[in-house]
Amino acid sequence: LELKLIADVGLIGLPNAGKSSLLNELTRANAKVANYPFTTLEPNLGVYYDLILADIPGLIEGASGGKGLGHKFLRHIERTRILFHLVSAESEDPAHDYAIVRKELSAHHASLLQKSEYLFLSKSDTTNDATLKQNLSSLARANPQALVFSIHDMESLDEIKKLLNRIAEEKRAA
Repeated sequence: LELKLIADVGLIGLPNAGKSSLLNELTRANAKVANYPFTTLEPNLGVYYDLILADIPGLIEGASGGKGLGHKFLRHIERTRILFHLVSAESEDPAHDYAIVRKELSAHHASLLQKSEYLFLSKSDTTNDATLKQNLSSLARANPQALVFSIHDMESLDEIKKLLNRIAEEKRAA
């Protein structure tokens, strides 16, 4: 037997993109958060009203070829309905980081690219406005709906909550 769905929303991205921090902020989850890669080694689950959110451990380049625990992490992504793709504002090239994860998803199973995806530029509090604007602009070419947030900015978290509420409504309607 194989479990086919573990979560409504999967939080994905490279290591240290802020996935666990977002999960902790939105739910009562108590996922370990630290400033080093691979703090998360197993998915962490949290409940946001009617939705189950899964913090998927960070993917790295080569994960689809078995590098690190890539196959295991990618299989967890198969078991989510919607993807929240986080890219850190601290990155020197956010568009490249986004492309790395998308490439690994495609290489593992092309159907992963068909999932509904929302793109977020996380950790917006860690950079200045000019860099943030430039990073968002580079991500907007890949996904014009990209949103910026920081777990320390309640307004940006409210936007994510509105999005989750809309997803929950759609789930209830289905």
